[in-house]
Formats: sequence, C-alpha cells, structure tokens
Amino acid sequence: MHRGRNARRARGSMMLELVVASVLSLVVLMLLVNTQLSVLRCYERTIDHNTANRSTYNALREVREIVQQAISVSVSDASATILLPRRDGNGRFITPLQADTANPVQLQVNFSLGQLRLTQNGQTRILLTNLVDRTPQGVSYTPFSVQQIAPGVTVFHIRLSVQQGQDTNAPYLWYEETILLRNAVQN
Repeated sequence: MHRGRNARRARGSMMLELVVASVLSLVVLMLLVNTQLSVLRCYERTIDHNTANRSTYNALREVREIVQQAISVSVSDASATILLPRRDGNGRFITPLQADTANPVQLQVNFSLGQLRLTQNGQTRILLTNLVDRTPQGVSYTPFSVQQIAPGVTVFHIRLSVQQGQDTNAPYLWYEETILLRNAVQN
C-alpha cells in the first residue's frame, strides 16, 4: 500500500510538471508570435517608405529632365506651365532659342485626388500619387515657385509632401528640389 501511494504521488507531480511546462511553452510561443507580428509591421512600414521614395524619385527625375530644358516656367497656384525650346524636324533646338508656345508642358498637383500630373503633347500622365496638401509638420504649402537668383539665372522650386502608404494615419515624407533652367531666355 505504501508503494501505491508513492506511485500516485509521482504521477501527480509528473502531471504538475507537464502543466507547468505547457504553460511556459505557451508563454514562449506567444512572445515569439508577438515578436514576429512586430517585425512584419516594421517590414510593411519600410516597404511603404521605400515605395514612396522610389516613386517620388522617379517623378522628380522626369520633371527635372523636362524643366532643365525649359526656356521659361510660369506658376499659378498648384500648376506650372513649362515652355520648351522649339525643335526642328530632327529634334534639335532651333537657334536662336524660341519658346514652343504651341506645345506647352503642364505640370499640375491635384491635392483632392493626391496626384502629380504631367501633360505633354496632348497626353496626360500621372507621375505620382498619395500627395497631401500639408507638410509633415502640418503646415500647408505651395508646390511650385520660380525665382531668378541672379541675372540670367532662373530656378524652378518643386516641393511635395507624399503620404507613405495607404493608411490615413501614415506619416508624410517631404521632398524639395531646385532645378536650374538651362535655356532661360533673358527678357
């Protein structure tokens, strides 16, 4: 009889050890799952940030390539009209440089749709999406401006605030670029 009591006691303590081990395993498993979810959220934020950076870089590069050739740029609110030099049938500039007023390039920011649009040769393309009308600090801004910084030196400023990702609480990224008009004609 002594022997049966010891066996029951041993089985009872094994059961207690099994329950404690199961609870500890469950706690460790929950910590691992929580860590994995945190890493995945961080990964998603990084992907959104990289996507916003890449798409904004590509849009600004395309705008820069066009504006650098411009003879003049005029700005009105959230749009800019870019006049490029006239070209001959081979695509070379006609000298002396003259503005091609028949084919202006339109650059427009539509904050209600969150888009940067480029209209060239009658075709409109969306260069960038997720634009917002506030800086990361919450201040409204003007996306375009033109400035003569020295005699014969004109620059075009472009400023864009881009929302990182589709979430309404996603942070904003601020981009600002100054582009020299290489072919600006003196009046």
